[in-house]
Amino acid sequence: MTGFVFLRVRAHRLLLAAALLAVLLTTAVLTTLTAFSGAIGDAALRQSLRTRSAADAALVVRTQVPPGKDDAAREEVREGARRTFDGLPVRLRSLARSGTYALPERDRAGRGGQPDLTRFAVLDRSRIKLVKGSWPTGTTGKGGSGGTVDVALPETAAAKLKLGPGAAPFTLTDRLTGPKVTVRVTGVYRPSDPTDPYWQLDELGGRGVRKGVFMTYGPLLVAPSVLTGSRVSTEGTQWLATADFTTVTTRRVDALRDAATEGPAALTKNRALGGNPSADTALPRVLDRAERALLVSRSTLLIVALQLIMLAGYALLLVARLLSTERGGETELLLARGGSRGRITWLAAVEALLLALPAAVVAPLLAAPLTRLLAGQGALSRTGLRLEVSASTGVWLAGLVTALGCALAVVAPALSAASGVRRSVRAPALPAPLRAGADVGLLVIAGVAYWQLDSRTSGSGALSDDRGGQLGIDPLLVAAPALALLAGTVVTLRLLPPAARLAERRAARGRGLPGALAGWQLSRRPLRGAGPVLLLVLAVAMGMLAVGHAASWDRSQEDQADFRAGAQIRVLGSRVADGEQAGVFAGLPGVRAAAPAVRDTMSLSDNRQATVLALDTAKAAPGLLTRDDLGNGATITAALAPDRQRAKAAAEPRAVVTDAFLDASGSRVGDRIEVPAGSGKVRVRIADAVPELPTAGAPEGSEGAAGPGGGGVLLDLPTLDARLAEDGAKPLAPSEWWLTTGGGEAAQAAAALRSRPDIDPEQVLVRDEIAAQLRDDPLGAGPQAALLAVAAAAAALAAVGFAVSAAGSLRERSAEFAVLRALGAPRRQLARLIAAEQGFLLGLALLVGLDLGAVLTRAVVPLIVLTGEATQPVPPVLVELPVGRIALLLAATAAVPLLIIAALSLRRGDPKVSLRHEGGH
Repeated sequence: MTGFVFLRVRAHRLLLAAALLAVLLTTAVLTTLTAFSGAIGDAALRQSLRTRSAADAALVVRTQVPPGKDDAAREEVREGARRTFDGLPVRLRSLARSGTYALPERDRAGRGGQPDLTRFAVLDRSRIKLVKGSWPTGTTGKGGSGGTVDVALPETAAAKLKLGPGAAPFTLTDRLTGPKVTVRVTGVYRPSDPTDPYWQLDELGGRGVRKGVFMTYGPLLVAPSVLTGSRVSTEGTQWLATADFTTVTTRRVDALRDAATEGPAALTKNRALGGNPSADTALPRVLDRAERALLVSRSTLLIVALQLIMLAGYALLLVARLLSTERGGETELLLARGGSRGRITWLAAVEALLLALPAAVVAPLLAAPLTRLLAGQGALSRTGLRLEVSASTGVWLAGLVTALGCALAVVAPALSAASGVRRSVRAPALPAPLRAGADVGLLVIAGVAYWQLDSRTSGSGALSDDRGGQLGIDPLLVAAPALALLAGTVVTLRLLPPAARLAERRAARGRGLPGALAGWQLSRRPLRGAGPVLLLVLAVAMGMLAVGHAASWDRSQEDQADFRAGAQIRVLGSRVADGEQAGVFAGLPGVRAAAPAVRDTMSLSDNRQATVLALDTAKAAPGLLTRDDLGNGATITAALAPDRQRAKAAAEPRAVVTDAFLDASGSRVGDRIEVPAGSGKVRVRIADAVPELPTAGAPEGSEGAAGPGGGGVLLDLPTLDARLAEDGAKPLAPSEWWLTTGGGEAAQAAAALRSRPDIDPEQVLVRDEIAAQLRDDPLGAGPQAALLAVAAAAAALAAVGFAVSAAGSLRERSAEFAVLRALGAPRRQLARLIAAEQGFLLGLALLVGLDLGAVLTRAVVPLIVLTGEATQPVPPVLVELPVGRIALLLAATAAVPLLIIAALSLRRGDPKVSLRHEGGH
């Protein structure tokens, strides 16, 4: 029996080779997607914990350690950190500091008689570099309390104070009741990495200078013995515990989150740490965000995988159907000689397993190199993420299940062939399921699923909450795009008969034989080419979705950066004197205009809040970052400009609001509302409404978010100040500054801002930095690479199906072509006939796939492109379908079918052999 199976395989080796290629391609891609999903989730989690969320993921412990208990307290903190990080390796760093001391008056840079302040501190020297001089060694000179304390100054403080190694000793005064301390500068240091989480322990953030009510310098680095003695006052010790997350995987998230919640609570109750210790970490929030981002990524990958499964299943069914047709006579002979239906099905199953076994073995082995190849493509390559992939149990299981599913698809046509009924009557224009309305039912199901997906006003896409309130992937919503694609593709079958009749009428008007025969053949049997047409429609539509998703995702990240920042640079606050702010910000290098702004919130019904933003729109307009379809800067300025011209007459201020504000407040354009302004309220008139305003609808957790569902109100600040002056109130003090920079000069201006002691670096928002952070999110960029890979696999499967179908169609009609050749039809005309038939099918498939893909992309992409928080992006996604990429997609998809058509058209057959074979029947 084994020999008979191999004889059957050899007799139809070309069809079975095509089936093997389809099975291997499908299994390899789906197995790679499984490995890719797990690897990118683990790698993205580790990268986030080590880079952008490193400070939040650290544990900070602060306490006043009892004298002589430093070593014991350190061990208690270390053990508590191990429990907090669920047993991961922990690194502990500390910073012990003194109370505050006043610098001598001659070194003060303070104003209004306020002294300049500093502190002594013992720093972790692995976090700093010595720039000049030598490290402090302790106390020199007199013993006891009269010695001189050696110190090292931060580089920025040394430059401001004009101090360095070799400078004369000076005296510091304890701000409380302690003795004065004489210090000598022995060295100058700087932070090795100013962004290191360690500098959370320093009140100056490692910057060396901070300007506030007091000018603060430091800390002054001293030897540990200085703080352990009685020479200076002490204020406590702080520890920063960081974990080694290199082995963390997404499976460990729940346990790590529980440990990070319980560990700090236990540390605060530890009496060995002295009185009132505090322990804080934001790791649970970091893990929550990572988990939501992972769900968004996996839901997109599932949507892609379902579409590929649908296309691959149809391609395998098509190949298996052609194989079953080729074996029709053989099957009848076996049944006539006593073969049972079960035996015939068993033979088909053995052949299918011969196809599935190599795929089940090879695909998991290919998963690792293919996953790394995916990681180097598209937006994901910019992140520099290195994926660690291994053939895990899940990958092998995915390969086995996919291979068995493919084998089942290959066996399915053999089940009907085993009945032994050979149909010779002319096939109907439409299959029985379509005549029964199956396509209409499928459209209804797809419509309901899409409606469910679209009705998620929370913007969670294919994610939903379970009964316990936990966010998860909703299978129905994940299937909605695939159902919509399938419904649209099946409807194509109804287009084939009328399209074929139209082609026949147009061909009949011509005078050539090829066109007339091609039109007649298509009209007589319109569903003969339905298989390859549907495959190509699916491939083109999936490619359109991949291209549209990638372009729209990229555009969405840029739009989100625009609306979060509002301008090239936005300064959220500063300690610059009010009267100096305009000059300081306008005088920065690269800044073309500086617009003051005042931000407030306005309470609405149902516990909603709206953002109220008063902005100098005349100065901000040239650099205001908006989107034309949501109301551009010129439109917004024009709505406020009339009142600006009459500001001296204290005309009633106008406001531009968002649609969300109108819905939340029940207002309409033209209504008058009261908005907060300083300690009072001002009555304004709503002049216009736009879908979104920059910084007024930022997602939760980002700057500019006012509250859920409230929308935003934009006012012109000079007009508002004029109205307040008319009412006898003071003008509003700016709380923000919106800076417009020249091209490529934002980084220079931001660096100048962050170097100032009166501005904290985190208060400076740079639009380009936000965009880079959004674009480089691995979990956001990962699905793009997967979509493109699946689109390529879909095109390859469609090419295989088209080749098999076209070759089978020509073999079926070989006798017909032999008769035409015998009657004197030239080979050239027969070649044109084949090219006309197959070209019509190819052109129809590309056209329908283009239309279906455009509709599907515009309907689905806005629902599945989400933020890392699993919410709708602000502003909403603008779907883009770049013409150049679409043209390249169509060319790539049509390239192989065109080559196949050319090869089949030029194929030379012997009509005598075909006629003799036909006569033998």
